[in-house]
Amino acid sequence: MKLLHLLNEVLRKIEEWIIAYSIILMAIVLIANVLARNLFNTSLNFAEEVSQFLTIFVTFFGTSYAARRARHIRMSLLYDIFGEKGKKILVLVCSIGTAALMFYLSYLSYRYVNRVAALNRVSPILQLPLYIVWSAVPIGCFLTGIQYALTFIKNLTVKETWLSFESRFEYDEDTPEAGGQGGNQGLEGSDA
Repeated sequence: MKLLHLLNEVLRKIEEWIIAYSIILMAIVLIANVLARNLFNTSLNFAEEVSQFLTIFVTFFGTSYAARRARHIRMSLLYDIFGEKGKKILVLVCSIGTAALMFYLSYLSYRYVNRVAALNRVSPILQLPLYIVWSAVPIGCFLTGIQYALTFIKNLTVKETWLSFESRFEYDEDTPEAGGQGGNQGLEGSDA
């Protein structure tokens, strides 16, 4: 289990670095483009292309990061209905199913990126080989698959139910189940 924690930590640092610096670079390029347009009446030709490339990186590495932090969209209706054993089984099935799907998508996108590389496609302005940019898709899908596989392993090895390798399922403090108001006070808490 210590090796899994080390793998998780290394992947987390890589994802955070790529996401953070992609967003910073995107902001710099877009601000520079706005300044160039307003001050010099000219646009940076490469700004839109670079922004699109960085958006691809943020999206696909962000998917893995969201899975790691259990910040993805989830429907908890079935989870709420089941008892503890049912919850555990549901999370196990969902995590291994999602991991398998992400590994399959990684494989398909890898094949596509190889095809793009064989065709020597380049971006229109920077003349950057597109397979370099689009390689973020299979890598991001693969990393997301790893996160769901780690979630599956974590749920097999511990008693509690975990939504990700790092996050247990817990209600937010501001929900009725946790004793909070849940943002909806109902008739008894209103002036009606």
